[in-house]
Amino acid sequence: MRQINHWYMRDVFCWRTGASVAWSVLLQPVAVSLYLLLITANLLHPYQWITDWLGVIFSLKGIGYSCLLGLVICIQACSNAVFYQVKPVVHLNRLSIIWNVICPSRFLYIVFHVVLAGFFASCCTGLVGGQYGTLVTICEEEEGFKECLAEEHLFLVLYGMYMGVLYGVNYFLQGSNCFEFPAIQQLKFFQVKGYLSWSLYNSALGTLKTTAYFYLIYFIFGTIPKTWLLYNLDLHPPQLAVNSLRGLFNLHLFWSTWLTGTLLYHVWGLSLFLFKIFNTEVYRFAIETSFTEASDTCLYKALGEKQQPLVQYLAFQDVAALAEYSDGRRKEVYSLSQPGGHPNNWNRICTECLAMIESLTSRLMTHEEMVTNGMAQNKRASSEGDKSDVQLDPKRGYMAAGKSEPYIPAPVGTPYSPYTSSVFEMPTARQRHLDSTLGQQPAELSWAASPSVHHRSHARLREEKEKQTPYQSRYPSRPAPFWANWHLEYRIKQWRVMEYLLKPLPEAVNRSLFTDAQLHIWALEALSSFVAASYHEDTYGVVQGSLSDIMTTMLALQIAVDKHFKLPTSVSKKNLSDFRPLKAAPVHPDDGLRLDLKSTVKTSLHRVVATFGPNLRNVSAAPEYKRRLLDFMEYKQ
Repeated sequence: MRQINHWYMRDVFCWRTGASVAWSVLLQPVAVSLYLLLITANLLHPYQWITDWLGVIFSLKGIGYSCLLGLVICIQACSNAVFYQVKPVVHLNRLSIIWNVICPSRFLYIVFHVVLAGFFASCCTGLVGGQYGTLVTICEEEEGFKECLAEEHLFLVLYGMYMGVLYGVNYFLQGSNCFEFPAIQQLKFFQVKGYLSWSLYNSALGTLKTTAYFYLIYFIFGTIPKTWLLYNLDLHPPQLAVNSLRGLFNLHLFWSTWLTGTLLYHVWGLSLFLFKIFNTEVYRFAIETSFTEASDTCLYKALGEKQQPLVQYLAFQDVAALAEYSDGRRKEVYSLSQPGGHPNNWNRICTECLAMIESLTSRLMTHEEMVTNGMAQNKRASSEGDKSDVQLDPKRGYMAAGKSEPYIPAPVGTPYSPYTSSVFEMPTARQRHLDSTLGQQPAELSWAASPSVHHRSHARLREEKEKQTPYQSRYPSRPAPFWANWHLEYRIKQWRVMEYLLKPLPEAVNRSLFTDAQLHIWALEALSSFVAASYHEDTYGVVQGSLSDIMTTMLALQIAVDKHFKLPTSVSKKNLSDFRPLKAAPVHPDDGLRLDLKSTVKTSLHRVVATFGPNLRNVSAAPEYKRRLLDFMEYKQ
């Protein structure tokens, strides 16, 4: 748990996480009982089936293994508090995705879950008993009774470790460690009730797919761990090998394997879900306090919290909820502080919300300017490249395209200076002096009678410069290390594999702009709801003084968002001849945030316009904002 000395982490987060762990352990016996009921199924003898099931549950062995399973679930549920995050991560390239999984801390987290899952599967086999209960069994051979390897037990334990690998990798790849704040708050009971059936179905279906791959892996590589155990434990091989065609078609083993994987994924997924719903529940911060030492717990301080992002998210969630639904707390925000009669509560909350919205607006405007400048530079470079093409005229010699004057090449042997402003420009006296000072260029960089040779020489010079100066350009004051002359950076970038891994993913930059869009959505909803409610509830008129700033900030964001959605994306356009009907796919989570933000901006502006109507014509704003506001008043937006 990060920064336990923070008041929220100490007084709220620990208790919420502890409650989620407790409920995960309390719900575990129900899942284990259902698991035993299905794995000991005997439809031909139902009475014996129920009797054996109850006997296993209430036996000393059953209670002991159930306690061990509860301990495993408790440890796994506590591990959810290690790598949680509230802001989704957008990877710019494939190398970032790989590093997100194999970095040392997260790799240890995956290894920890592999060991935990193997122990979980071992407890399940001990709970079932029979041929799956132990690793060593007594088998009868011609020479008598001998100790043999129970390969079914080994198969199930390795399968549990395999499921632990998949769980740990998907935990980071699919962003399962990121909190999802629900738009509609429900009671935890109804959320868990709706999740259970969905979790059982998805766990059973997902486990069925992964089990098929494990069977293939064990059929190919299963001899390795089995041979190692037979050699080190001095055991005899089983009578029927599992990694044979006959052994793989053991239906009872497949049934036990599938149920074990389903139980593992379900109880671990349930503990993660409980951890999320407990920690995303609305927390009511204090509007103001009379004690100085408790000022950190106030709402305005939590809105600007940077050390703990979870606290900031919960603060904006709380301010959006109180602005729309809580009449009593709204009046507390509109009230005047004593002594002095200043609207401190409103000014602090409004300032934090406006700062949050303005940060996104400036970010979008900077991105738009960069994209526009980049497109203009590319267009200018392409036009200048067309003008600088050299053409051959049989009558007048070499001609520069677009010029009426003939191109006269330099004499052979004249050195090319990197200080010349154009590739066709003759070196000046100062440049020749610099060239002589730096030294004569090598012979392969000399000018020739054909300009194509010069272009090749210029390209070679640029390539050599890129190869030789990556380290010196970054660290000019440091001596170059021994590996700097190997040009590792340049050579690595030339590998096709690295080029593939470092290639930017489409729309990644655009999506990274909206990773924290949920905060801006809550800020917009809070400000618009406060302004709309102030029409009837603000007796002191504290909101009216900030109305101009609020409208200007919201209109600026609306203009920036509209311009952003009109920018050309990095997704390649397909030709009309290649058109194919596409299947409807779910919206990407980051795209969902972008679309939600776009609709929230318009909804917030319409909420204010519908409340104040023509009175907004008197709001002081720039002409561009006034035109946009007039469009909203006339419902053209």
